[in-house]
Amino acid sequence: MTPGSSEAQEGQLGRALQFAQRYGELLKEDSETPRSSDGYEQDLSLLLAAAIPSFATRCAIDLLDQSGDLRTFSPDHDEAPDVEIDSATKDAGFVAHQSELAEIRQKVLETQRSEVWPTNQAPQLPHYIVVGLRVNGTPFGTVTFEVDEGSPGFGLGEVIAAEQVALVVSSALERVVLHRNAREALRRTQRIASQLHQLFAASISVAGLNNEHDILRRLASIARSVFDADQSIVSLERGAVAPLCGIALRNKSAFASVPKDTPGLNDIPVSRPKETSPWLDHEWLVAPILENRDVSRGVIAVERQSGADFSDEEREVLALLAQLASTTLGAVELSRTIERSQARWRVLVETAPVGIIEVDVEGCVRWWNRAAGRIFVWSDFADPLEEDAPTFPEAVRQSFQTLWSDAMHGTLTSSRDFIDVEISGRRRHLTASAAVLPSGDNEVRSLLTLVDDITDQRELKQELRHAHQMELRGQVASSVAHDFNNLLTLISGYAEMLAQNVRDDERSLSMVRDIQATASRASHLTAQLQAIGRTQSEESVILSPVTLIQSNAEVLERIVGVDIEIMWSLGSDVANIEVDADQFEQMLLNLAINARDAMPSGGRLSIAASNVTLGSTLAKDLGLAKGEYVTISVADTGVGMDEETRLRCFDPLFTTKGAFKGTGMGLAAARRLVEGSGGAIRCTSHPGEGAMFEILLPASREKATALAPVVQISRPRGSATVLVAEDDEELRSLMVQVLQRSGYVILEANSAESALELAKATDTPIDLLVSDVVMEELTGPQLARLLQDDQPGIRVLLISGTADANVVDGLIDDTAAFMAKPFKPSQLVDQVHDLLVRRGVR
Repeated sequence: MTPGSSEAQEGQLGRALQFAQRYGELLKEDSETPRSSDGYEQDLSLLLAAAIPSFATRCAIDLLDQSGDLRTFSPDHDEAPDVEIDSATKDAGFVAHQSELAEIRQKVLETQRSEVWPTNQAPQLPHYIVVGLRVNGTPFGTVTFEVDEGSPGFGLGEVIAAEQVALVVSSALERVVLHRNAREALRRTQRIASQLHQLFAASISVAGLNNEHDILRRLASIARSVFDADQSIVSLERGAVAPLCGIALRNKSAFASVPKDTPGLNDIPVSRPKETSPWLDHEWLVAPILENRDVSRGVIAVERQSGADFSDEEREVLALLAQLASTTLGAVELSRTIERSQARWRVLVETAPVGIIEVDVEGCVRWWNRAAGRIFVWSDFADPLEEDAPTFPEAVRQSFQTLWSDAMHGTLTSSRDFIDVEISGRRRHLTASAAVLPSGDNEVRSLLTLVDDITDQRELKQELRHAHQMELRGQVASSVAHDFNNLLTLISGYAEMLAQNVRDDERSLSMVRDIQATASRASHLTAQLQAIGRTQSEESVILSPVTLIQSNAEVLERIVGVDIEIMWSLGSDVANIEVDADQFEQMLLNLAINARDAMPSGGRLSIAASNVTLGSTLAKDLGLAKGEYVTISVADTGVGMDEETRLRCFDPLFTTKGAFKGTGMGLAAARRLVEGSGGAIRCTSHPGEGAMFEILLPASREKATALAPVVQISRPRGSATVLVAEDDEELRSLMVQVLQRSGYVILEANSAESALELAKATDTPIDLLVSDVVMEELTGPQLARLLQDDQPGIRVLLISGTADANVVDGLIDDTAAFMAKPFKPSQLVDQVHDLLVRRGVR
């Protein structure tokens, strides 16, 4: 840049010096005047006031905005002291050369070097100067000076003066910006401190909440307050209570609701997959509530409808609030899981069938469950213990001390048995084991003791062994009963036939009746054998025990004889019972016979019946359910029994009457009948003091069943063809004679196989099959099914001394019947007649 002449240069230098001096004076005056601490407008106004009009005709200041674009600075005229600057912002010169000046300003911003324009009009000087403003080393804006065309242009001195003034202005701007940044930083710090304080208070306030509704409602209120938001939401999208949303609106109480049930909540922000940092969603600032590193259970979001931006610090604060929400919700879920686990543990421990006891290293009881309380007769555990802790019985304490010592020293503590221990007057059998409960410092502080009452198990084992013995005896008894029933059928059958032949000979008829009575007694003995083998079915009916006892009173008096006095004590309102009538009568007869044998020199027999109510304790001792029962007692004043005999009196085949005087099956059959009917029987006796048998049976309020009387009927002669299959030759011969004498045509076979061959070989249709159940190869039911396959109309009568009526199952309905051995000839004829009548033949 070359000046036109020396006078012009001196004029320009003077103008430049005046500009610098003028700005310095204005700056000095400004420093003595109170001003805004964070505004730089007045500094720029001073620049304009110093430049116009002595230095330049016009002056334009352009500042960079946040987007990086230049925006022209237009000061309030009141801020420019004693100067008219209206021409600074409205002149055609700037407008006319706007594009050229825009390029120059951009170049100055990039290079930070001053520029003049135009540069190609020598010898005239340029009439535009553009200098840069730099704050903290960063471009801040430009200042453009202009003189009218035709006026002296800007020389080197003016350029230097403009740069120096711009440098001073930049320094002033730096101070203002620094002050403003400091104030803004202070405000942000105070705001963040306030928000953090609110977060700290929030963490305390939500720590005591234990359900998601309250937590979400509280967090939403805190978020709205912390960010001064118009509304805030905290939503759960995953979990047991999801979907659920806490909502807080300005000037309204926060609430929790299901989003779909709340109008206006359809457009709330939702979580984004794998998004772990806060983000903007329109006017919402959103942060994920993380369940783990990258899985969100929901979001927390705040909205400012004013459009105010969210700072980076606020993003961090919202992230912290989201983390607080995640931690709080996780803690509630964990607490709920722990509570459920503790509840399950409590139920498991309290309902455990074994006793669980915690003791300290001294053996003092700290805690126990219900099973332990039942075993050692302790009260229920109370936490904390309101009374002195219970103690172990002396009978087991020393043994338990050894068990605990072994456990503390690391010895394997397998279960150890404590046999015949007395606890509160009861003899019990226990098994126990111990384990050390771990502690944080690896010191033994307490031990866990498991105790099980195995008394019932040992008794069950004994009963199981007894049951095996009974099974073996039952098999023998069943086999004996089968053969014995065949013999009794022969005896009673021939006796009945003989009675018809000697009906006019009173002496012979009396002997025949004695034979029949003997056979009847033998049939009772067979019934007892079948009871041992469990091969005889019971037919329980509702009956009055008093009526049944009274109907047998005369028989009982004859059995015991004249030397024994019977004392009756039968209540008038005794309830009914459900039991097999025949076996009940047999039980009374057996008890009376036993009492008679126990009083060889005479005495007194007392028979009583009454109602009784069993409480929990007595019912438990008897192995019954509490409730209403009927008690029937039979007591004598005989020789009595010692304890060993009393304990064995109900054992099958056990007798004290000596050889050939007792079977040892009467009391065993009585116990089976009573227990099978839901009751119990017990014996009380002492040597020389007699014995009492007490029978308890459940009371029934149902009406007693009327027992059908025995009616003698005339039996017409038959003409049907009957196939008899029986492997016992003598019994088969008896049945053939009885049926032939009744007019039936008989086909006889000694086995099932021969019966099949006979049925195929005969041309005569067979109307009825009479067959034993148990035969060598094919059984009676198998034979019957084969015959019915060929002849569906054939009727079947199955007989057995060991089986029951269920053997006819599988045959054609209403075509078969069962008859138990021993039977009388008249019973056989009646059964055959009834079956043939069903078919329409006789």
